[in-house]
Formats: sequence, C-alpha cells, structure tokens
Amino acid sequence: MSRSPDNPPGQYSVGYGRPPLHSRFPKGKSGNPGGRPRGRTPARLYELVMDELFHPVTVREGDKVFPLPAITAVVRQTVRQALKGSSPAQRKVIEVAQKIAQETAIATDNKAEEKPQNITDADRA
Repeated sequence: MSRSPDNPPGQYSVGYGRPPLHSRFPKGKSGNPGGRPRGRTPARLYELVMDELFHPVTVREGDKVFPLPAITAVVRQTVRQALKGSSPAQRKVIEVAQKIAQETAIATDNKAEEKPQNITDADRA
C-alpha cells in the first residue's frame, strides 16, 4: 500500500475508522470484549441438562392444571404407559426401581458401618 499524497510520512489523519493514536489501544481493555463463545464442556452440558429437567411444565390431570418439573412429568408418563401395557416402559420402570433399591441398600449398609462405636480406654488396653 502506498501513502496518499495528502498524508506525508509522519502525519496521521484522524477520522472515521482512524481514532487518535493516544486512545487507539487502551491498556487493560480487550480488543474483543464479547470474546469467543464458551465451549461445550461436560460441566456446561450437565448444567444445561439439569436446567431443562427441572424446568416447570404445565400438566393437566382431569380438570386440574398445575406446574411440575419436566422430569416428574416424564416419570409419570412412563409409569402410565407401563400400566397400559407398554413392554419397553414396563422394563424401564422395573429397571429403575431395582437400581434405586440397590442404591438404597448400599447407602443403608454404609450408614450402619459408619456408626461410631463407644470404645472406652479400658477396652483399648
């Protein structure tokens, strides 16, 4: 690029798209204030999923209309389908019930093991 004849070397004309040199790049201020969008990290994905699962949805049961978290509505619908005879829904409900029962049993066992025992100094000796 060659310089235009009206701007001799050493001169700088201020105008549209050409800010004064003293304020052109202020210290401590980013040239890209919006920045790039956040990446899709597992933590971000988890947060988005949890927000959607607990987002309230409107549910109608008979004459009543009320809000419920989305996950509760999904569970209710799956149980209803299982009761109507849907084999995949029945398998899923039983699978989830068994998993919850196993986790409850494990948690109960862990609590029983964590109980502090009253041991006296005489018992230790």
